[in-house]
Amino acid sequence: MERVLSMKRLVTVLCILFFQTFAFGQWAIPANLRAENTLDRLSDKGGLSNSDILYGVPGDPGGVVGDVYLNDKWNSATILLYQSETMIEGYPVKYDIKSNLIEIKSNAGIKVLDVRRIKNMVWKDSVTTTPQYFINGSEFKKDGTPFVGLLEVLVDGPMPLLKRTQLFVKQPTYNAALDVGSKDVKLYKKSIIFYAKDGGLVEVKNKKDVLEASGALAKEVEAYIKSNRLSISKDEGVSRAFEFINSKL
Repeated sequence: MERVLSMKRLVTVLCILFFQTFAFGQWAIPANLRAENTLDRLSDKGGLSNSDILYGVPGDPGGVVGDVYLNDKWNSATILLYQSETMIEGYPVKYDIKSNLIEIKSNAGIKVLDVRRIKNMVWKDSVTTTPQYFINGSEFKKDGTPFVGLLEVLVDGPMPLLKRTQLFVKQPTYNAALDVGSKDVKLYKKSIIFYAKDGGLVEVKNKKDVLEASGALAKEVEAYIKSNRLSISKDEGVSRAFEFINSKL
C-alpha cells in the first residue's frame, strides 16, 4: 500500500514538473520583448534614441551632392581650337571643371574634348539665352605659372576681367559610433575674379584691388563706384567697374 502511495506521489511530482517546464518553454512573447525598457520605447515618438545603432539593418549609404559642371544644362556652343583655328559649331556642350573636359552631345553620343585644345569658346546659356565667352587659361600666368582650364571673360578690353570657377570636394563627416554627421560627398564651387595685365593675372578681392588696377584713374573710378553704389563683392558690381575702367583706357 505504501509502495502504491509512493508511486502516486512520484507521478504527481513528475506531472507538475512537466507542466511547469512546458509552460515556461511555450511563451509566445520572448522575455526581452516583455522587458520594461522595451515597452517604454513604444511611447517614444521616434522609437530610437539618438545614440541607438541598428546593427544588421543597412542604413542610407550616402551619395554625392552637387555636380562637376560649370553649368549643368546643355548649352549650344561654338569652339575655336588651337590646331588650324578649326571651329566646332552648334553642338550642345557641358564643361566638366573637375576633369577639365568639354562634353559634346552629338548624334553619335557624348564625345569629350580636352580643354587644352581649346583657344576660345562661346555658349548661349539655355535658360537666360545670354552668351558667355571663355578663353584658355594658358594664355595667362599667375605667379609665373600658366593656368589650366577655361576662364570666363566677364569684361573684354585692354584690361580684361576674368573669372575662374574651382571645384571643391567635402568628404563625408559621418560618425557611426555617434550616428551623427553627413554620409554624403559634397561638391561645391567657388569663383575667383582676376584682371589681366601684361600677360599676368591679378586677383580682385575688394575695392582696393579695383583702385590699384585703375592706376591714374583711381579717383575717377572711386567716384563712379560710389555714385552707382556698386558692390565689388558681386560679379555685376566689379564687372561694371571694369567696364568703366576699360572705357577710359
